[in-house]
Amino acid sequence: MTIAAIFLSLALGILIGVSFGDSFLVANQRDVIQLMEEQLVQLREHNRRQEIELQHWEALQPLLRQNFNGALAGKEIFIISSPDEGGCELRALFEESGAALTVILVPDAPEEGEEAEQLLKGAEDLANLLAMPGEIEAKELIAGGLLLPEAEAAVLQRPPDCCLLLLKPEAFSSGNFFYELWQELQEKGIQVIALFAWAEGESFRYPDELETGFSLVDNIDTFWGQVALLKMIAENISGHYGFGEGSEGLFPGEAKEN
Repeated sequence: MTIAAIFLSLALGILIGVSFGDSFLVANQRDVIQLMEEQLVQLREHNRRQEIELQHWEALQPLLRQNFNGALAGKEIFIISSPDEGGCELRALFEESGAALTVILVPDAPEEGEEAEQLLKGAEDLANLLAMPGEIEAKELIAGGLLLPEAEAAVLQRPPDCCLLLLKPEAFSSGNFFYELWQELQEKGIQVIALFAWAEGESFRYPDELETGFSLVDNIDTFWGQVALLKMIAENISGHYGFGEGSEGLFPGEAKEN
């Protein structure tokens, strides 16, 4: 019985007591108070167990991260994002894992018109350049309008082992630069994972025409999202992981409770 139900019972008891006399009212109140005391004891025990479980998981966090120290050594990772998303906050994560990280900042996509068509063509051009073997200097991409000068890149080693698209959910829809880039990279056999920061109450909606093979971490700003990402790259796992609707769990191998 919940606290709300107990108070409802108490209120009903008062109403009934008015009709049946004071002795009935006192007995009813005594029973309800006893129920409230029992409920409070149960709530305290539940909170105590939750606190213990939280402390347990927090204690495991360093151990989980240590499992990935050096696990991505030799891997080339590209983070592709718009200027407002950045991506540098993930640098420490990949330094610990041993991966080589390059942050690629692309121009903001126009919403409509000829410029948008040109930028979508730019997604194809960028994918083609990233998929080619060998090195390419960042200044070549900057000159072609595919890379912003402030991107932290000098020479890009190609092709990458994985491309991470760091963006907001609304930036991933059919006809959008990142959506087209994802398709182009997928067709070229490059692992691509979309990364969203968690937003309570907001749920990512897959585009209706989205093909299979889309990989997503919807809480990359949390410890659990970062663990999921490392595991996906290390073991070449696809899927949707995080807190959001449709996710397969917090990370690969962890079943999500319904």
